[in-house]
Amino acid sequence: MTIRLHAGYAAIGLMLGAVSAAATVPYAQMTMSAIHESTDVLLLRGTAAWSGSERRSACIQWINVETVGPLVNPSERTGVVPEWAEPAPPLDAGHVRAAAVGIGWPFPVVAASWRAERGDEGFPPPAERDTSGESPKEAVRRTISGDSHAVRRILFPQAALGAVIWALPWWGVLEFVAWMRTRRTHAAS
Repeated sequence: MTIRLHAGYAAIGLMLGAVSAAATVPYAQMTMSAIHESTDVLLLRGTAAWSGSERRSACIQWINVETVGPLVNPSERTGVVPEWAEPAPPLDAGHVRAAAVGIGWPFPVVAASWRAERGDEGFPPPAERDTSGESPKEAVRRTISGDSHAVRRILFPQAALGAVIWALPWWGVLEFVAWMRTRRTHAAS
């Protein structure tokens, strides 16, 4: 086989990989269930202290935090969350809730975030009461259905890396099929 044919299979594999990475977003919505296991999150950002939890499954990563009070002295940056889940600093000393969801596999392809600065805003729920495991499901539903309060974005670097990872098995299948055809043609001759 020629180099041109191999490159063509690689390009087709990459396109199929991109489609596969994008397809993990609706797949996450179709297969999601409550995520009961959580990990505590503590973020110190300047004079803001955030506390909450992180929940994750194969295709969903949910981070829900709220301010627990301003710090007297600015602190070193403590705690790590993905860039797409980083809460913006509170504008004043008021109580703020922030949450974000990343959807996709093997890396989040789409992310959405919410911020509530008033107690009467229903979503995201207060981090201290987010114990049922249902919030990630609600966040995915709101992300896909077009919630006007969500800030949604496509995570291009993660989507590209996911497309490459998904492309590898597609490319392998295409190469195998081509090899089988070549073998069958030579056997028939």
